[in-house]
Amino acid sequence: MNEPIPPRPPTPPDDALPEARSGTVGLLVVLAAAFTVSQFYRTAPAVIGPELRSGLALSPAQLGLAAGAFFIAFSLMHVPIGVLLDRYGPRRVMAAMLAIASAGAALFSQAGGAAGLVAAQLLIGAGCSAMFVGGLVVVARRFPPARFGGLAALLTSVSGLGMVLSGTPFAVLADAVGWRAGFLIAAAVSLALAIVIFRAVPRRGERRPEQPAESFLRSVLDLGSIFRHGPVWGVIALAMVSYPSVIAVRGFWGGPYLADVHGADTIERGDILLVMSVATIVGAGLYALFERRTTLRMPFVYLAAGASALGFWLLALAPVSFPVQAALLFVLIGTFSFGSVLLLALARDMFPDRLTGRAITSVNFTSFLGAGLMQVIPGIVLGLWLPVDGHPPAEAYRVVFAGIGAVLLVAAAVFTLVLRRQIAEGWRRWAARRAGRTVAPEAASGVAPGVAPKGEARQTGRHTD
Repeated sequence: MNEPIPPRPPTPPDDALPEARSGTVGLLVVLAAAFTVSQFYRTAPAVIGPELRSGLALSPAQLGLAAGAFFIAFSLMHVPIGVLLDRYGPRRVMAAMLAIASAGAALFSQAGGAAGLVAAQLLIGAGCSAMFVGGLVVVARRFPPARFGGLAALLTSVSGLGMVLSGTPFAVLADAVGWRAGFLIAAAVSLALAIVIFRAVPRRGERRPEQPAESFLRSVLDLGSIFRHGPVWGVIALAMVSYPSVIAVRGFWGGPYLADVHGADTIERGDILLVMSVATIVGAGLYALFERRTTLRMPFVYLAAGASALGFWLLALAPVSFPVQAALLFVLIGTFSFGSVLLLALARDMFPDRLTGRAITSVNFTSFLGAGLMQVIPGIVLGLWLPVDGHPPAEAYRVVFAGIGAVLLVAAAVFTLVLRRQIAEGWRRWAARRAGRTVAPEAASGVAPGVAPKGEARQTGRHTD
């Protein structure tokens, strides 16, 4: 972040603009649908968690491993996915990976024990790894940088429909035809969407004409320029906890908690998790609307982290005796889950366009690695208590939630420590604008300076931090 920001690349000729704008709404719908499927797969097991536990005779640790397998595979695939997206383009990569997720869902429906369930989750997680970041790469290449944060939040908000579908609708479906048939239906839908993606996402932009083809080895080695950039580690520290803390509840453990502590049945669990899903959609949508009206991001990063930590501490320490009280706290956590999108926007602003896919996937990799750990570790912790009526006691869940809240606050402190200079500079620029003082051209772009390898231009937006 010590380098001056290179000049902005020239604006495309006017005759190119109509083509760039055509089909934009349809394209965004397809991208949102791809992310919707990913959101469904990562959260559906929460509704049927107790049924998986009893039907397949799984321990809490095995349940946690099965839930975490999705996120572990998802995260480990981010290194090759980032390279593949930059080299071959989102159209081919997203379609192929969604077909793999479809195969995993079919395997999930036939699982007979922990091993089969974990294998299925690994396939689904690997297949879904390109859905969100692939959509972000398309957005980054087709829209001005200043719109990236808002459009990313918008995609997140719309794709929250996947979490809604994995709530009450999937609970009703599982009650009617069983969870196995439900996952077979999901597999068929995923395969159909893979075909739509291959036909709908444009070839244009897969590699710009002025960009020479990179060798695969060079593409991988370029990842080093991302991880050698010191400030990105502050983003990584918070990313490893921000989204994982939310998905710890909505991805899996919220369902068993509601069943074990509050006696909620499948439909009741689906209802409460659906309400939490709606809260995540509303929260991301409100930020997407507000994002274009503000020049500050950092306050919202802290707001999201602080509100989530509060929700977990209340779950751990407050007398939560009724399901409706737990639902309200789930809503609080879900409403402020947009912080993870802001962290990706910060990471995107640190690097040149050539590294967009790898920058986004590198940070998202750490986020989903944290999400995997947030599924596995609670299962291990819950297993330390003697079962009560065949399930962990309420005290065990309180310890888990208190630990998540504490980790959130520690991660926010690390984020502040690593990025303290950039945060201070962002506030200085904001204060200068408010006072009407002239701001240097590189500061006028509104984004804290990032890294641009020798001679490469990095487009900038308008945020001060």
